[in-house]
Amino acid sequence: MNILLLNSVHGKYPRGKDSWVRATEAALGALTHREVSLIASLNLPSWELPAYLAGAFGMKLILVVPGPEMTPGGPQYEILLEDFNLDRRKTRMVFTGAGPEKDLMVRRDRLAFELAEIIHPISIRPGGRLEQLLEEYCSGRAEIRDKWQIKWQRGGWHPRCELGARALNPALRQIDSGWLFHWTRSNPGRWADEPPWQFYKALLAEPETYVRHARSTLARIVSQRCLLGSSWNMPGGQAAVSFTALSPAEAVPLMRWRRRYTRYSFEPYGLAFRCKSLTKLGARPVEYYQPGRKPTKERETLFYQSMGRVGDWKEEKEWRLPGNLDLEQIPESDMLIIVPDREEKTKLERQLKVPWQIFNLFEK
Repeated sequence: MNILLLNSVHGKYPRGKDSWVRATEAALGALTHREVSLIASLNLPSWELPAYLAGAFGMKLILVVPGPEMTPGGPQYEILLEDFNLDRRKTRMVFTGAGPEKDLMVRRDRLAFELAEIIHPISIRPGGRLEQLLEEYCSGRAEIRDKWQIKWQRGGWHPRCELGARALNPALRQIDSGWLFHWTRSNPGRWADEPPWQFYKALLAEPETYVRHARSTLARIVSQRCLLGSSWNMPGGQAAVSFTALSPAEAVPLMRWRRRYTRYSFEPYGLAFRCKSLTKLGARPVEYYQPGRKPTKERETLFYQSMGRVGDWKEEKEWRLPGNLDLEQIPESDMLIIVPDREEKTKLERQLKVPWQIFNLFEK
């Protein structure tokens, strides 16, 4: 019997205590010992959580993969199995075929419905695509049961930084000059190098918090002694670590919520490095050029950037270091850790036994 559990999108920052997460886990727990195959998919927490739970509960799984056919045993096929910690003997993959991403999502939804014999709506947005498909499939193609259905809730958790009238810590004045800063932020979903199963396992194990909060990201960087470069918005797709030469006082006004990306530009958790140490490793300031005027080929590198058409990127005073930054290459006296306040400082000091000094950004 092929079972489909349905959830509409509930935001980019799922928590274990969210009602749709709890209801999905409860439904799958009740189905664990039955002779069923669960239908799940990829790319959104609402589709990926059931895939993870099927693997964790040892259930049979039909994984609908948006994209072209993969050869069983091939590299990409194996990566998918590892990503969700799935038993290959209990997993069957079906593919939508190639096409534009928007089309693939529509095909994914329809294919999941067509494979289903029983559909369990969990949390469905009124008027959304899944509700329309449910109405279409009410005509007898599949049996629809509402045993675990709950009301869909708009919005969801997202990071919120209290930055307004808070006084800066006077001790920060000693690190204003000759330092570069890397600020981090809450990650919408798993970290870039993290397999999905680890994210969903943590999400369920720590239901009261958002497990990829900026604090967690900072703690991970420090624990792993590595600051991973990102290729997002980088020239030529090259990976690099970004820094700013702005002092903490100058950086706080730029910590803005970016509605387009559903995240902050950066949050008050970060690392400070002496500029001389990063320069020795290859870091350089970014040079900006007018929009529409591409640099010459000799200048098409990480260190040249358009100043922007809407916002002025020059105000960020960005520096870049190609690749990753191994923190072990930085002398202890040339690196500091920054968190928002004294409470966060105490938490991090208890969590991490590190040689670097921890500063609180705000006085209280």
